[in-house]
Amino acid sequence: MTMDPVCRVVIAVAKEKILPRFNNLREQDIMAKSPGDMVSIADIEAEAALTAELKRLFPEAMIAGEESIAERPGLLAAAIAADRAFLIDPVDGTNNFIKGDDRYALMVTELRKAEAVAGWIYLPAYDRIIMAEKGAGTFLDGKRIRISERKFDPGRMIAAAHINRFPKDLRKAARQNLKDFRENNPAFCAGYDYMALSIQEKDFSLYYRTLPWDHLPGSLIYGEAGGYVRTLSDEQYGIHHLDKGLLSAPDPDQWQRIREMIFPGLF
Repeated sequence: MTMDPVCRVVIAVAKEKILPRFNNLREQDIMAKSPGDMVSIADIEAEAALTAELKRLFPEAMIAGEESIAERPGLLAAAIAADRAFLIDPVDGTNNFIKGDDRYALMVTELRKAEAVAGWIYLPAYDRIIMAEKGAGTFLDGKRIRISERKFDPGRMIAAAHINRFPKDLRKAARQNLKDFRENNPAFCAGYDYMALSIQEKDFSLYYRTLPWDHLPGSLIYGEAGGYVRTLSDEQYGIHHLDKGLLSAPDPDQWQRIREMIFPGLF
């Protein structure tokens, strides 16, 4: 599969608006949307540039990004209602980006009547792009990939479990029971971790907060690569699922076993 037009504009925008700002931010280039929730000039400029490019490619589509939605929350509802829409996360892992940690991503999701039908994740610092179309598989740098079967062996499994936002009882259980796995190594960048899952550098991920621009592209990409992605109540994840937890694992059996190990008897 050759690079599609969205891949090309995602890479071009990242190289023009994001990479030059990495390790090159001034104090005035960084702002707080809320305590602990930062935004940089790279987020704002990349979202504006990518919005313009996607509108050029798809004039009929509704385009909304994380930063524009923060300013005008009604844009998300408009994107959900649209026949065709694109959601942009201009710099996923902004805190990493600000700190000089190269685990950050640019992500895009295509929606058709609120259903994710395509997703793109680009890691600018690594120059790697992964994308998927619903029903057509997952492609890393233009080549189709699929996760391979692995024996369930917790002592060898690497997690990307982001547990700080879980309710207290679930957070306590997760913190204790994740010790039964080899390692918990969350990147604090969903895009990075979904790519790591898809190329099997990590074995499962766990989240509580599930903002659509953070998780729709990666859940589609990992699912199309053969992974199993569900809310903690074992529902198909979609744009309307917020704060129900999200667990991604290689297959349904391992998903069930991981959930029971981390949250025994709680679901």
